[in-house]
Amino acid sequence: FNPSLLILTICAHGLAKENVSSNFINERKGKNVVLGSLDGVLRRLFIDRNNLPGTYNDRGQKCIKKIIHVTETVYDHGMECMHALKKKCHTTHFTDYVSAPEKKCETTFKKNCHITFKQVPHNQKVKKCRTPIIQKCQEDNICSTHYETLCETLYKNYELEQEEPVCKKIEELRCKNVTHQLLHIPHDKEGGEGISPFLLKEECEMWPVKKCKIEKKKVTKVHPKTECKNVGRNICISSNCTLISVPGPEVCHDETQTQVQSIPQEECDLEPQENCRVETSLVPKLTPTKKCVNVPKEICVNTKKNPREIKKPIVKHWCYDPYEVKKAHL
Repeated sequence: FNPSLLILTICAHGLAKENVSSNFINERKGKNVVLGSLDGVLRRLFIDRNNLPGTYNDRGQKCIKKIIHVTETVYDHGMECMHALKKKCHTTHFTDYVSAPEKKCETTFKKNCHITFKQVPHNQKVKKCRTPIIQKCQEDNICSTHYETLCETLYKNYELEQEEPVCKKIEELRCKNVTHQLLHIPHDKEGGEGISPFLLKEECEMWPVKKCKIEKKKVTKVHPKTECKNVGRNICISSNCTLISVPGPEVCHDETQTQVQSIPQEECDLEPQENCRVETSLVPKLTPTKKCVNVPKEICVNTKKNPREIKKPIVKHWCYDPYEVKKAHL
């Protein structure tokens, strides 16, 4: 029984091989068996159809395991890496400040007043005084008109608005413009000198200041006013009587008179006024700047070195259909 010859025969037909029990009739006198054709070989095989070699698989075939040695090229596998710096840039913006004129306005109110006089009647006590002429006569009287002085004193009360200063200490904000150089901004031209850029910055501080304002207050004042006039009197004297022109003692009495007084009335209103001024202020500005950084980069490749051939045993499964083998040997 020779299994190798059986496997060779099954491979020639393209079929999976079984364990075939075959006996070749050889001349044992040192002569090899001469096979003419495949059919001749099969005719010289004695197959035991009930005891075919191999084990069944899930497809209904019989398979025979055979260990063979194959030549395989193997390598030493590795990895080589390179480190490099790659420059990457991006645009960033930083905040700068530039001076710019700015109009600032504030609204104030102006008081506009005018005074009118209103005639108001009222009763007032008047003191009347006169100086009589003294006469001394004993004969028949001769009458004539003589004039004597009559004075009237009026006491008038006035309500007036009097201006008085009212002062207080406050803290006042005082500002001034200060020049600052912008050192972080490049300004020198190549091969020459440039003018350093600058900005005007307003700096302020608090100062104590005494502020006064005029306020109007109502006060009552009494003003005496005396008016005198000549009043004619009929005086009768005798022809031989001498009229004494020397004034006699003053005679006074009080009277109540209705007087018409002009009372001042003030009417006021507020007129808005807008006051504007130009101030220099700092305005933020975004300036684009290119910024670059070196980013480390690693580049790796797989390597195959030291190639060599080795023999490696592998297991091959020779499978065949038992039905085809039986059919071929009928």
